[in-house]
Amino acid sequence: MCSVYTFNNNRYLSPAILDKLLIQNNLDNHTSILGYSVENRPILLSSFGFGKRKVLLWSQMHGNESTTTRALIQLFSDLTLKKSSLLNDLSIKVIYQLNPDGSDKYSRFNANGVDLNRDAIKRTQPESKLLISLFNEFKPHFCINLHDQRSIYAAGNPTLSALISFLAPSFDKSKSINEIRKKAMSMIGLLYKSIKPDKTWSVGRYNDGFNINCFGDYFMSQNTPTILIEAGHHPNDFGRNLVVDEIYKCLLNFLNLFAYEVQIKLKTDVYFSIPENQDYLRDLEIINIKCSQGLSNKLFIQFHEYLKQNKIYFYPKIEKESNKKLYGNRIIDFSKFTSKSFDLQENNQKILEKLELFLDFGLFLNE
Repeated sequence: MCSVYTFNNNRYLSPAILDKLLIQNNLDNHTSILGYSVENRPILLSSFGFGKRKVLLWSQMHGNESTTTRALIQLFSDLTLKKSSLLNDLSIKVIYQLNPDGSDKYSRFNANGVDLNRDAIKRTQPESKLLISLFNEFKPHFCINLHDQRSIYAAGNPTLSALISFLAPSFDKSKSINEIRKKAMSMIGLLYKSIKPDKTWSVGRYNDGFNINCFGDYFMSQNTPTILIEAGHHPNDFGRNLVVDEIYKCLLNFLNLFAYEVQIKLKTDVYFSIPENQDYLRDLEIINIKCSQGLSNKLFIQFHEYLKQNKIYFYPKIEKESNKKLYGNRIIDFSKFTSKSFDLQENNQKILEKLELFLDFGLFLNE
């Protein structure tokens, strides 16, 4: 049986951990209970500022997507500590964890097995109803929908991981562009130009296929500019600490642009110049494997996650290249470890067990 791996990381952010972080960062005084989840966990809402321009941000509507929550906590801790003038110009509502039940279980879904980001119209879940009620009562001028994306996405160069991805959601099936959507696109264009990727990562744009059941699409249809921001993966950072910093800077830049009413020309050219995400990448590409059948000399490994005793464990799964060209976030030259021949027609489990005689996959998670 192949091994599983863990390491000290902050990917698991349960409601209990969130409570501690809010207290440690002096945000608990800004926080109240918006309502309760299916399992009666409190859904916390922080309020900042008294300005006329209103912003609504929410994170962890998928419970296993915690990176942007960490960025929100750091950002608003700093803004309140420094008594930023932004808080004089803006009224901000922040839901750190819309899905506390899923966050506790490290699950995309809520306690009823529902994807909250497909529940904007039916509103079958208490968490969805709370977000809609807050939206209707607060009447934000701009919404920011925060998520994590998988490590499979590249943008532009198929070998470069998309560390941050954006979307200005559609509001109809025709993907029309009205003034509201242009505002979101133009803002994304400004944010994109402010990001400085190095040679190891890129910035991507999601496909804008319309789904009215998604909250971003629904809020756009209600004439509120909405931006999706997704925190991605860096090949050397499974803990996603680097992207926390980049999301922090991106959100701070957004708040400054919006607070000081920077004159945004409603243009879409920069937005559409952002390369679209493609699922070209896998976590590891193992090359130069000696094969007894003379087949492909490469294999791809993708790590999958699960929660056990409040720790995130990663287990490797093999993906063999088929019709789609794949690339590795990290490349391992297997010839440096052994010249032994492998039977790549064996089942993937047996191949993994043999690879692990020579490779410690945990080393690649900890670097």
